[in-house]
Amino acid sequence: MKYYAEEILLETGWANNKTLTIEQGVITDIVDGKLPDAESFSGPVVPGMVNLHSHAFQKAFVGLTEFQANKDDSFWSWRDAMYRLLTRLTPEDLKVVAEYLYIEMLRHGYTSCAEFHYLHHQADGSRYSDPAINSKAVIEAAQTAGIALCHCPVFYHHAGFGEKPAQSSQLPFIHSVDEFKQLVDGLYQSYQVDPTISIGIAPHSLRAVSEQQLEELVSWWSKHPAQGPVHIHIAEQTKEVDECVEFYGQRPVAWLLNRFDLNERWNLVHATHLDAAEVKAMAASGAIAGICPATEANLGDGIFSGVEYIQQGGHFGIGSDSHICVSPWHELRLFEYSQRLKHRRRNLLCSEETPHVGEFLWHTSTRDGAMVMSRDTGVIKKGARADLVTLDTQIAELSSAPKDSLLDAAIFAANDNPVSDVMVNGVWQIKDKQHDNYEMIRTKYKSLLKRKVNVL
Repeated sequence: MKYYAEEILLETGWANNKTLTIEQGVITDIVDGKLPDAESFSGPVVPGMVNLHSHAFQKAFVGLTEFQANKDDSFWSWRDAMYRLLTRLTPEDLKVVAEYLYIEMLRHGYTSCAEFHYLHHQADGSRYSDPAINSKAVIEAAQTAGIALCHCPVFYHHAGFGEKPAQSSQLPFIHSVDEFKQLVDGLYQSYQVDPTISIGIAPHSLRAVSEQQLEELVSWWSKHPAQGPVHIHIAEQTKEVDECVEFYGQRPVAWLLNRFDLNERWNLVHATHLDAAEVKAMAASGAIAGICPATEANLGDGIFSGVEYIQQGGHFGIGSDSHICVSPWHELRLFEYSQRLKHRRRNLLCSEETPHVGEFLWHTSTRDGAMVMSRDTGVIKKGARADLVTLDTQIAELSSAPKDSLLDAAIFAANDNPVSDVMVNGVWQIKDKQHDNYEMIRTKYKSLLKRKVNVL
């Protein structure tokens, strides 16, 4: 198929009047002008956004923890409510939640998602007859929705630093190292032929995984044929940082950097609390900072050192994490605004080459995010996967914006969803803001909420 774009954000920047040839989900050619047999895109074209960090099941209780649970209400009291939700969800429920969530992601411009999946077992820790049943539910949900998925099963073994035994509420997460390897191997064998599904691993955090376990998993995974990413929560909370210093004698990111060869396959999720030395070393490593601005704000985590990290050349992407927000536009707006509040200046997350903040944020987070998806996407170029988003210029704020300001307007001015159409792997999943299965899946999701979540 051939598609013509009047305005398109290529790897090298904005361009006009280009025709793309797409074969088997891959952009095989980009030429000047409109070829006679080319179908026209409905608006300006940008690369699809990568969602670097998702816990699909958490979508089922957004908005239900916005009351003061105690005088010291924090991430940790929110986590208690999340654990209670886990006792209510079956594999069938998980699939319904994930289907709805992934369609919502597509509707707002995410074309791929890294699923940090740690709900493996029944509420009391009992194993299902198929140990991969929950992983399969999430992957099948992605296939139904049409989003590309990097499925990252979580390895979780301890309740805290010092190899503390897991709490009863954490039993649905727990694996031995051998069990975990078997799970990942089985998933890779099952889905390796699907070009929209890839497999990564997710050691949960330094508090939930021992040094020996992490070393074994990283060594094993470096030789695995999947060659997928390593996702890990790191330095999200000051309590975690303090406990890591007490146990290991170092801050979490510093400890990780001193023990492992971090590179673009590593997604360091949150990395909220870094000192200056960690900012510099993490940026130099090539690892990706997985920033989740809305969730980090909702949980009171803190503010990532975005300005300093980007000045050091650090790579970053964005994630919707707990899904209090499922819009990359709002996530990027909050990312920039958090830096403005911190530094009391404007237009901070940009570069001399790309002074427009919207373009810098969108282009950088799609490009860098793709590094940890095991998927050739994130930029529009010959040889890349055709994961594309067209903007809705019928929205007033975008209707007269010059192309250099289109993404500025979409992120910082438009309150309507600026996405018109979404293509994943060369296939239209959203056309004229509609998904074929949206109404049916939304009805199922609403029914599930009435049955399951009101116990919180």
